[in-house]
Amino acid sequence: MGKITERNNDPSTVETWGAVTISPTSDVIVGSFSTWTLTFTVGTYAMDVGGGLKIGTRRQADFGHPQFDDPVADNYATVTCSRDGSHFGTYFDHRGHKRPFNGVTVVRLAGGPLYPGDTITVVLGDTSGGSRGLGVQSFPESASDFAVFLDPLSSGEYKRVYCKSPNFRILTGPSEYYSVVAPTLVQAGKPFRVQVRGNDKFGNPTPLDANGLTLDADPIVELNLSQSTGRATWLEGVILESEGVRRLDLKDGETVLATTNPIVVGNNAEEIICWGDTQAQTASTVGVGSPDEYFAYARDCAAIDFTTHQGNDFILSDDDLEEVRQAAQKHNQPGRFSAFFGWEWSGPTGTGGDRNVLFLDDEGPIFRSSHWQLWPEEVAEGAGQTEAVHARDLQARMRKYISETGKKVIMVPHIGGRRSDFEAQDPELEPVFEICSNHGVFEWRLHEFLAAGVKVGVVGASDDHTCRPGLAYPSTPEMTVLGGLGAVSTTEHSRQGIYDGMMARNCYGTTGARLYLEITANGHRMGVITTTQGPIKISGTIYGTAPIEYIALFNRSQELTRITPNPEQRNPNLIKIIWSGATHQDRGRFMKWDGGLEMTGGRITGATPLNIYTAKYGIDDWDEGHVNWRSVTSGQEEGVLLYIDGPDDALITFKAGPADLTFSVGDARKGNLRWDLGGLEQYVTASTLHTEGDICDTRFEYTDEASGDGEQAYWVRVVQTDFHRAWSSPVYLNVKS
Repeated sequence: MGKITERNNDPSTVETWGAVTISPTSDVIVGSFSTWTLTFTVGTYAMDVGGGLKIGTRRQADFGHPQFDDPVADNYATVTCSRDGSHFGTYFDHRGHKRPFNGVTVVRLAGGPLYPGDTITVVLGDTSGGSRGLGVQSFPESASDFAVFLDPLSSGEYKRVYCKSPNFRILTGPSEYYSVVAPTLVQAGKPFRVQVRGNDKFGNPTPLDANGLTLDADPIVELNLSQSTGRATWLEGVILESEGVRRLDLKDGETVLATTNPIVVGNNAEEIICWGDTQAQTASTVGVGSPDEYFAYARDCAAIDFTTHQGNDFILSDDDLEEVRQAAQKHNQPGRFSAFFGWEWSGPTGTGGDRNVLFLDDEGPIFRSSHWQLWPEEVAEGAGQTEAVHARDLQARMRKYISETGKKVIMVPHIGGRRSDFEAQDPELEPVFEICSNHGVFEWRLHEFLAAGVKVGVVGASDDHTCRPGLAYPSTPEMTVLGGLGAVSTTEHSRQGIYDGMMARNCYGTTGARLYLEITANGHRMGVITTTQGPIKISGTIYGTAPIEYIALFNRSQELTRITPNPEQRNPNLIKIIWSGATHQDRGRFMKWDGGLEMTGGRITGATPLNIYTAKYGIDDWDEGHVNWRSVTSGQEEGVLLYIDGPDDALITFKAGPADLTFSVGDARKGNLRWDLGGLEQYVTASTLHTEGDICDTRFEYTDEASGDGEQAYWVRVVQTDFHRAWSSPVYLNVKS
């Protein structure tokens, strides 16, 4: 790893800077509570008043934030010192240090200078006053620790000190539910693979023992699961004999444990759908884990068909890049798993914004947006002269590289911390964009493209930093949404085949659900750019992973029709309250909806969180008169399902985020209430209207009689009752009379 991200491995600094020990270093379980004692021994530089320590974890590690005020509360921490009279100021600073160690506990020497050999002892998760300890992060990690940074001189310059203790492991928790993943398109009578896994309460694949299970294929498959086989088990040779749409049940006796995604069984041996994740990263930059662990997780645990490692260029050393290159080459297995070598061009929005760079070979160059967090010795001599400071510079360099070598490159702009500038999109090199990721839901970007006449397709991705590409759950408030997936139609499971599918925009994006989606307009598939005559006949097929709430069909940004396969019915004692939105388009866009509601004149009989996956968020408490929660959104919908008993004149007062509103139960029973709050699609809704029925599959036809001449773009948004969404790439038609 680069100097910014790696441990201090230089023992020669111990004498002058001092060193730290961490105890214990035994394994801990995700989401548990634990206690660590960090002991720093002062070196010969001593420590001036105003100096001190910063203690941090990587920015995506959702450990509890240490606090020093309440000994009974979670995450209580204490500081002691071996020298009498010395004392400290202590606090947690969310942006107190350099990336990737942004959030740090600050231990500042406020009085009484320290001498060589003195010790500072920090207990993270001190339980002596009744605290449960420090909350452990929600995802596994093979080599975790606490980074300790020192300023002995009150200079404001902090350097990482040598740690004498080994790393410790964070392990997955016990299995709480099963998942079964199958290919979307298979051939009748031809064998295929199915993955079975257990999942802990945070969604992490986890080892488990289970005997006597069955999968209802043709014939039935019998299976046993063992912890010794790891976090997931692959079943080879699964066969379905007849054409149609199938979903296979994993059973224990007559009990259904899990059901696969829809499997379309056909006889078209030419076409497959490859599911993938077009970006995420590891400890090479701001995340955790190694490139080897990363690609293995994508293939073996997430069960996706392709991915690429995308480290931020301004922190990615040449050695890190070489490690990524070798890992991609090692894990690339045409026909089973496609691992793309690449890196993320991470220029600010003002120079074009984030885009992923994917190579079809393993020899591609790097043109960094800057070398801001790299030392000269971490990059080749003259690397500064290869900088591509603006996205247009990068595109020009890539065109030259393609022209001179005949090799292929695809780039995928996205909206992460840095928002890509849609005006800098080059559809010839950048045919798709990421419509959703752990960073949020960005349908508004598609509308920007459509308004500007830019023809692009869509995929979903995770942009995960927790070494969980393809199956990424929220970790920090910056990562508020389930990781998305891209579905690429192709004829070949290889880098070339996936490249061809994305270049043709024959792809769609989802918030992680592996539903099947196909639309055509006058017989032309998604992504096609062509000329046709009106009227335009649009056909669509959706096979969902949950009952379908609605399908919205658009021409450009105009909604033409809304299809609701399942009936809707009012339940007077069940109110669904939803909130959504973001503060703006750029970094820090996420909205905090911490708050609650009160009911007067009636009583609450139950409360269920809706679409809240962030580990440490959800409903905190409720009773007959109130519900309190913690929630954060970045374009996705979250909410609460409220079970009530009360008359029409009972009142509900909602206070969360920017909303402070009151409505009567009768108003919600009579109609659908909505409050628009400004910002970026910020709103609250309340309704007693609910989707009934269990229809997951539907086909529709619609004729646009009024398309008129000129450029049209037809696409759909699919919304399921479990809040998962999917978006097709548009079909771009130039209509002539």
